[in-house]
Amino acid sequence: MRKKNKNLKSVNLHFWPYCNMNCIYCFANFKNITKPLSSKKWINIINELELIDINKINFAGGEPTLCSFLGELIKYSKNIGLITSIISNGTGINNEFIKKFGKYIDWIGLSLDSGNENTQYLLGRGEGTHVKKIINKSKIIKEAGIKLKINSVITKLNYLENFSQIINTINPDRWKIFQVLEIKNQNSSKTKNFSINQKQFREFTEFHKHLNPILENNNMMIESYIMIDPLGRFYQNSNQIYHYSKPILDIGIKNAFNGIIFDYNKFRERGGLYYC
Repeated sequence: MRKKNKNLKSVNLHFWPYCNMNCIYCFANFKNITKPLSSKKWINIINELELIDINKINFAGGEPTLCSFLGELIKYSKNIGLITSIISNGTGINNEFIKKFGKYIDWIGLSLDSGNENTQYLLGRGEGTHVKKIINKSKIIKEAGIKLKINSVITKLNYLENFSQIINTINPDRWKIFQVLEIKNQNSSKTKNFSINQKQFREFTEFHKHLNPILENNNMMIESYIMIDPLGRFYQNSNQIYHYSKPILDIGIKNAFNGIIFDYNKFRERGGLYYC
């Protein structure tokens, strides 16, 4: 059993750099990384997470379900007492995967930025059938007894959209909405044309408050996440640019974690502490 600690935290493990979609606002662009760490090295990192009071791990990418050893990492993490979550565009979420690994998964977050197939296509997500696929994959997840989260990024293309029908249809356990965030050297060349201001984001959130969404504006996203990149480094969004620690496996997780800024109060404020 893992020790109890009032300052428990979650980590986004961006262990797989590759993705099969091309979202215009993507803030996890690892195209310069050609050789991610092996499963053995990731297990070594996972074993160190307790040293900085991590008890929940979100497997992210890229698209994590494209990785052949995702299931191995999930199973290992669950067996050592971590709460497990996958953040996915839905690609590899199917009956076969859930049957094999579902009992080791607490949460699955699916990305859905519109109930309109054409809007999704314009945002670079899918080929015109993404909404239908997400509805179907949501059913698979819920039937397996896994908690479901829907993540939606709000941009100029969708901030006037009424999400009520699609969210009520899917009926997730948690709906999280993000104001599109510009990150230099990641998405800034594309995102500028799709950004919305705080007033527009507030209008969207007010319109949908009956659906009880979890809100994250640009300020709440800055320095409130613990993230590890595909090379095994902590990285953090400070002043709209990513800053990186030295590799965890080179200097140890505590020293690497001290190399970035993390605002625990902001992490709690944005609702980062949720489990099962």
